[in-house]
Amino acid sequence: MRLIIGSLLIFSLVILFLFALFPSDISVSRLIRINRPRSEVLKKIADLRQWVSWNDFLYDAYAQTGVGYARGKEDSTQIVRPYVTVDLLKVVPDTVITRWKQGNKSFTGKYIMTEDNGQTMVSWTLYFHVSWYPWEKLASMFYEKQLGPPMEKSLVNLRNILEMPSH
Repeated sequence: MRLIIGSLLIFSLVILFLFALFPSDISVSRLIRINRPRSEVLKKIADLRQWVSWNDFLYDAYAQTGVGYARGKEDSTQIVRPYVTVDLLKVVPDTVITRWKQGNKSFTGKYIMTEDNGQTMVSWTLYFHVSWYPWEKLASMFYEKQLGPPMEKSLVNLRNILEMPSH
């Protein structure tokens, strides 16, 4: 019995040590070039009421809840849904910073825009801080694969909307 308990204790300590080597701060980034001036792109990103038209995280969550496209509370600085809350923290001419809350987890979204010859390069980064728990660190290994594609699709949606001829 001592051998089993001792082995489990040593195995647990080894697992804990290995996961301690994983970073606690993680970021997932995507970028896109949009053929519009930075001021137009900034208006679309800085007004959270417009996010439902391009942000795939909001669209997918509507579909997953089975509630159709029922909206929660939203205004230009906050979106509240049953599954997520997004708060607008800061807007300056080249940066928009948001805080996302999902359950008891919170993370930061940052949009950085640089303009060159009427085109705007938009970089969207989500920043996460994970606890030392091995299951949280293990889950964080998959953030890139889980979040990258919807972020990319959202930025493409944003570009398509802004570059529409009628815009």
